[in-house]
Amino acid sequence: MKAITVLPFGVKYTPMEKLALINFEKEPDSIYKGFELQYLNGAEIGQGYRILAYRNDGYVDMYDDLSLLFNPNEECDVAEKGLNKHIQTNIANTVFEKLDGCVQISFDFKDLESRKIHVFIKEQTKKKSIPMNLLAPIGFGSEKPSSLPLFFLYNFDFIRRKSTIVDIRIDNKALKLDPFPFPFPMYGQMRYYTRYTMESQILEFFPIDRQVKEIELDERMRYTDQGINYKFVKTANGVGLSQIELIQEKKVVIHFSPAFVLENQTGEFSICPPEEMGHVDGIYQVEKNGDLANVSLIPNKGWTSNPNTRLTKIILSPKSVFCNWSKEYQYSSVVDLKKMNVRAKWINGNNKTGA
Repeated sequence: MKAITVLPFGVKYTPMEKLALINFEKEPDSIYKGFELQYLNGAEIGQGYRILAYRNDGYVDMYDDLSLLFNPNEECDVAEKGLNKHIQTNIANTVFEKLDGCVQISFDFKDLESRKIHVFIKEQTKKKSIPMNLLAPIGFGSEKPSSLPLFFLYNFDFIRRKSTIVDIRIDNKALKLDPFPFPFPMYGQMRYYTRYTMESQILEFFPIDRQVKEIELDERMRYTDQGINYKFVKTANGVGLSQIELIQEKKVVIHFSPAFVLENQTGEFSICPPEEMGHVDGIYQVEKNGDLANVSLIPNKGWTSNPNTRLTKIILSPKSVFCNWSKEYQYSSVVDLKKMNVRAKWINGNNKTGA
């Protein structure tokens, strides 16, 4: 017999396969201090490139290629102050590939001021590089986060400097890439701060939503929505959410112990991508009063990394920003089971103006 229950929150998956972060913050343009190139491939968004242009005023401009399915209501709070403008435009000469251990990144487009932007980066070294697996601190500076942004970046690496061709121009004014922030080479090779991955998983954990979903479970006590499996179990208090699973080649599983129910209880949760990526852990609490349930959740243990070299043990140490930024995120909501809505918010404690 199928069961009916409510789902007061969810997880959103963004089908981003490739990601490159290109910084020139030390000598910025008059408007921009960096670009983020994304390659997206999914049924709801289409297949193509997106560019996030990070502005000096703390906002971000989002440029979508014509091949993507444009969503004018899409939000972007990975920047400090959030989205400035979101437009669809032609992004030409796009290359994002890795051959014989060397990456090439290129694109051309016009920005909001009709300025010609040209980016061309091509590695040419024959030396090998050792990548790392990283939970990116994308949400560190967000002032008004709408979720806990989990950017799992596999085989993440920094551009080597030797023999690399760099040609970045805005209206024919040349820009310089920022150098690697550590005063030593990585594995015997000097680097730029520009970094990339050809394999990524982007999850928005508990995105803010005003509605509570009433859902029907199948015979296996599961509910599936947009490539996400929600698994429930019977508890003493009814039906509880025990697990959320991303249905992809690299699975991400979120465990709740005990199973989450909208009754008085406390518990723990773990966000577990493949073993090489480590895990994120935290606590949750529910306080029920009539038709209202107050929910709080804090990833207070942060990210536990899984370093693959002596250097990554230093970079991804338990005291690093990579392992600690998520500890400062706090989720709280009031779920009204009578009106079937939820008032929710995230607070980013890394940013004292977060709200």
